[in-house]
Amino acid sequence: MARRVTSRTLIGRSAQVESLLAALDAATTGDSRIVLITGDAGIGKTRLVTEAIERAHEKGVRAVIGGCVQLGEVSIAFAPLVEALRDLQKQLGEEEFDEVLGSGRTQLSALLSGDDEARTASGGLFEHLLGALTRLGARAPVLLVFEDLHWADASTRDLVAFLGRNLRNAAVTLVLTLRNDEIHRRHPLRPVLAGLERNERVERIDIDGLGRADVEQLLGEIDAGDLDDAQVDELAARSGGNPFYVEELVAAGRLTGGLPDTLAEVILARVELLSDDARRLLRAAAVIDDHVDDELLAAVTGTALEIVTAALREAVDEQVLVLDADTCRFRHALVREALYDDLLPGERTRLHVATGGILEAAEHLPSHTRWAMLAHHWDAARDAPKAFQASVRAGLEAEKVYALADAAEQYERALVVMDQIDDPLSLAGMTAADLLLRASDAVQATTRTNRAVDLAEAALREMGEDAPAEKRALVHERIGRSNWTQHHGAASIAAYEHAHALVADRPASPDKAFVLSARGQSLMVRALYREAIPVLEHAIHVAVETGAVDVEAHARCSYGPALFGAGQVDAGFAELDRALELSLSVGAGEHAARTYTNLSHSHYQGGRHDQALATGREALDYVVQVGHARHYGEAIAGNVIAAMHCAGRWAEAEAIHDDSRIPNGDPYQELRWLPVLINTGRIDEARRLVQATLVNTAEADDVQFAGLGFLIAARLCVIDGKWDRGRRYVADALTLIEQTDDHFFRAMAFALGLRLEADRLDSPDGRRDAAEVEAARTVAIDLHRRMHAATAEFAKRGVSMLPEPAGWIATGEALFAQVSGSPDPDLWAAAEDAWRRAGQPFDEAAASVARADALIRTAGDRDLAAALVRAALATAVTLNAKPLEAEIRGLARRARLDLADGAVQRDGVASLDITPRELDVLRLVAQGRTNRQIGESLFISEKTASVHVTNLMRKLGVASRVEAATVAVRNGMADAPE
Repeated sequence: MARRVTSRTLIGRSAQVESLLAALDAATTGDSRIVLITGDAGIGKTRLVTEAIERAHEKGVRAVIGGCVQLGEVSIAFAPLVEALRDLQKQLGEEEFDEVLGSGRTQLSALLSGDDEARTASGGLFEHLLGALTRLGARAPVLLVFEDLHWADASTRDLVAFLGRNLRNAAVTLVLTLRNDEIHRRHPLRPVLAGLERNERVERIDIDGLGRADVEQLLGEIDAGDLDDAQVDELAARSGGNPFYVEELVAAGRLTGGLPDTLAEVILARVELLSDDARRLLRAAAVIDDHVDDELLAAVTGTALEIVTAALREAVDEQVLVLDADTCRFRHALVREALYDDLLPGERTRLHVATGGILEAAEHLPSHTRWAMLAHHWDAARDAPKAFQASVRAGLEAEKVYALADAAEQYERALVVMDQIDDPLSLAGMTAADLLLRASDAVQATTRTNRAVDLAEAALREMGEDAPAEKRALVHERIGRSNWTQHHGAASIAAYEHAHALVADRPASPDKAFVLSARGQSLMVRALYREAIPVLEHAIHVAVETGAVDVEAHARCSYGPALFGAGQVDAGFAELDRALELSLSVGAGEHAARTYTNLSHSHYQGGRHDQALATGREALDYVVQVGHARHYGEAIAGNVIAAMHCAGRWAEAEAIHDDSRIPNGDPYQELRWLPVLINTGRIDEARRLVQATLVNTAEADDVQFAGLGFLIAARLCVIDGKWDRGRRYVADALTLIEQTDDHFFRAMAFALGLRLEADRLDSPDGRRDAAEVEAARTVAIDLHRRMHAATAEFAKRGVSMLPEPAGWIATGEALFAQVSGSPDPDLWAAAEDAWRRAGQPFDEAAASVARADALIRTAGDRDLAAALVRAALATAVTLNAKPLEAEIRGLARRARLDLADGAVQRDGVASLDITPRELDVLRLVAQGRTNRQIGESLFISEKTASVHVTNLMRKLGVASRVEAATVAVRNGMADAPE
């Protein structure tokens, strides 16, 4: 009788089991839970899940399970979902299964049937799945398991992130298993895991090696309890407590001696104990798939079914394979890996060929799965024509289920072998140029590299100059778009203009309309609204004339923001709404994604913060589902972050920034995240991010990237006291902005430039250098003049200031008065009001602090100043605006404001509790006099002057003469020196 090598009971995992059961209990009340089970290969993740499933059944919980599958370097899209749905279909039966799927039955069933038409039906796959899970949970609590998430394809990763965000009020527990040792630093699953782990509904269970006592118990369970203590100690040490290692070492008789060079040696030694047929068939099975189907294995190997069945039974008895529903699978992925690697090259190739031949007729498999498998097997078989054809088809099928990252991988694989094909056109069903363009589009949608440009340029060369002008123009448009997303401004403009020149004199057509629309888009994103509007109107006219609804949607998507920027706000929103309606009606996913981007941007800039959040959340779910989380998802996230920052809802901004479904790192998103970092005091992080952003946008020439980057860099210069550098950044920003029709960032630039000069003069060095004062005031006068000229020009054009720019203009007026030496509380009151109307509490609080400061400097109402400071402090604390809070407390300390409610504020001199002589000393200190100069002015000795200064600083509670001088100036007892 064979030795039992697998424990019948779960050893040493009671705490983890209890955690899983607690998650199941929570989910049964409708409070869904997600559990991450992590650990090295062989540590017992699957065994823990098996135990949980058994316990779940006892509780009346329905369990469904699916696993990720990797074929070579490529994963199969939605593999765990497909397997789980099949499992569920078997458990429920067809009728109940269809009821659970509800309105999503067409799209979800398509994943199982491979029906192209059904699979591409409208509607969100993820939303339908969420609805199905909710309905299923209403019938009985659900345990949904996705195993081996480290092999998940991009689409599955997006699905998991979506469920992490949206699976809330359902009787569902989602369990995800993954190997720690597979998740390297750049693994694409890392951002998903980071997002999940910030979710309070997610629990992580890390499985470590068993302790010595548990190893001993395990040995007793697998009929190895006769080992002495020394052998147990050695085995525990050699295995690291990994149950799989322990079991395999015992099964292979490797209880003494050094650990084999690789665990594969241990596994293969185990397999060598099986019969010849079993060994031969297991090696073949390792080539085919993780799951072993006896009929498929018989067909591939040409072996009689009864021999295959007997061999598989032997492997199951020896626990190399385990039963899984109606099929077998390798007990552990490591078993399959070792067997595959042990094959001779010729054996492996022949088995891949045989598998490919059988799979070509496997019509029952979903198309995207079958073609991905075929591409893998024909590539491994070194059959270039078939590998090429299968990769092209796999890419097309991946596109249909919005698995664009998978499509990009498949197209790239096809391009690698295309030169080895005699007639690629007949095999691919498309020209080489078309294949290059499809690859370019897929890469563009899912990466941030120049590869999309390279592919499009290769397509252009492949077409040749004899290709129709419209087709070449479309390629130039792709090049322009890809260069713009890489922030290569000059290259992008050149490509768009070249595309336009090619079709300018051509008759009306959908292609011409699209090229016109793309040129208009290029002008719009560069804030050249007056130039963009007629181009886009022409594009809309041609699109309508030629019946190109998708192109009309594309053009209106740019026309709306152009009207918005030109001051026609309501008309702009109407165009965007129409563009979204048209895009969705014809299933133009990318156009809809771009429209969502522009709509959320317009809501943000229009001060409609709640609408920006609502639209943004809807938009993010949509772009993830249609495969455009990169670029469009990043931009939408940036818009929502900006809106939430303005609204003072910084926790929501951070949640959007940390959404694991959306990549980080794009300058657009990070530039809108930076104000949150700065205002919460995360300055070091902000400095690093600003520098990276300036590098990434060095070739950009548009306001929303390069211009805003300069302005935020200037803001950090204000914080760091790098006045000259900050002045240059503001000048660079305005040089760019003033060439456009933008007033949003222009107003911000004027206010920031004036802020920089005001704070320069308020710094210790600025107050003591007459030349510095004169230079700052000269710059401020120029900025103020240009600000007035700009507002007059925009008013003349009929452009009303949006809420935020109105706040910046009011702030700029108050700052100019401050630089001029006449701080005006009334101007700061106007700025307060402007920010209040804009719904921006942080900026309102900052204006309140500045108003209080101006009241103190001008010997104004100290009670009002204290009330303003108290209110601003409450806002700063609520927002966690640490730098503003520190500034407020510093002002209160220097101005001797009592922040207690109802406190009566003493006047400036009385609040300091200093003698008349000390007041004289303070005024001289504020003028920068030395102790000797103070003595000479007051006819006292230098030593006596020193004593007065020391006592004065003690009474004021300051650590330096500079701080003492600041107290004097802020309390209106001394003027800053000219």
